[in-house]
Amino acid sequence: MAKQKRMKTIYPGVRFREHSGRKHGVNFDRYFFIRYTIDGKEREEGLGWASEGWTAEKASIQRAELKKSQKTGEGARTLKEKRDRAEKKRNDQKRVADQEAAENTSFGDFFQDTYWPVASTSKKAGSYKKEMQHFRLWIRPVVGALPFRKINQIQVEKIKRNMQRANRAPRSIEYVLATFRQVWNLAKGTGLTMVDSPSKMVKIHMTDNERQRYLTDDEAESLLSELKSRSEQVYQMALVSLDSGARFSEIARLKKSHLDIDGGVITYADTKMAGGTKNRVVPMTSRLKDLFKSMPLGAKFKLIFQGKDGRVLHEVSNTFRTSVKALELNGGVIDHRMKVVFHTLRHTYASRLVQAGVDLYVVQRLLGHSVSKMTERYSHLSNDTLAAAVRRMEHATKTISEDSNVIPLETNVKN
Repeated sequence: MAKQKRMKTIYPGVRFREHSGRKHGVNFDRYFFIRYTIDGKEREEGLGWASEGWTAEKASIQRAELKKSQKTGEGARTLKEKRDRAEKKRNDQKRVADQEAAENTSFGDFFQDTYWPVASTSKKAGSYKKEMQHFRLWIRPVVGALPFRKINQIQVEKIKRNMQRANRAPRSIEYVLATFRQVWNLAKGTGLTMVDSPSKMVKIHMTDNERQRYLTDDEAESLLSELKSRSEQVYQMALVSLDSGARFSEIARLKKSHLDIDGGVITYADTKMAGGTKNRVVPMTSRLKDLFKSMPLGAKFKLIFQGKDGRVLHEVSNTFRTSVKALELNGGVIDHRMKVVFHTLRHTYASRLVQAGVDLYVVQRLLGHSVSKMTERYSHLSNDTLAAAVRRMEHATKTISEDSNVIPLETNVKN
């Protein structure tokens, strides 16, 4: 496009060009330019349209300001420089405003607006729902309204103290502070805070909170029988746990595609052992094979044990607790670690393996424990097995000794 002709005005160094068709009032719209010399070179810069408020007089004033800046060395010497400075000022003001907004963002607002949407799309339903419960019951009452810069170890200690006063177990406190820490770390990753989570400085005195109860053979069979009389599905799920050591959540996600009945193995997908990235393969017992053969398993990728709505079950049926109560398996038991719950079936599976002399490393693999320490709680059950092994060794040594034809040596000493 050819450069349009500039027309002079009564003001020195101020020119304009007319729009080819657009009018402003009765005249064609005009675009104003200023021309001046800087560093020995002629320079022309555009200002704007008359329809935007520019006039030849305003253009002249603008030119005069720039020439003054060139002489004094103060302020912008060109329109571009002036615009760049204005843009920088706007960016600086926006950065300060954003920083102030970030510094004033409360823990509660960040959880609701940022952390929760991320957690609800990247974590299992049970996990992010628990985190919301942690936030709603324990975290929000203490730090929900506070910006991150005002949260320190004192507030986190208060969360811990509130839970202790409510007789919450150390493990529960640990879980709540873990939720706090995950929210804080995401905030740090997004620039809301530059410091580490103050929860790292809060100490929790951990007690042995691990479940210790396991069922005898008679108790296990009685429980299975009771469950079967009340609910076929709960009975089947209990049998799967008892004979494969599966967690309830693993059984609830079990599909036909996870079963190799002919090969006699179950594949538990996305287990805790693997952090949700690997599978665990467990051999079937004979009665598990018989169970799955007798069941109408349906489509390959359909859940074997599903809720009424066809979705994944998220909690153990009341039928289990009712059956345990009917058998009085928890009668007089005060220590929660000794109470029979669904997870007791998994402990019973592990206990049977250890008592049968199975190596703890193998038990660890079958249970899907990520570290051996989790499996070592069963080590005391192997004492009888070890003692029996020593007795067998002792008996074998004694037998060899008795059966040996030992000929004593006679030493003739000559005087």
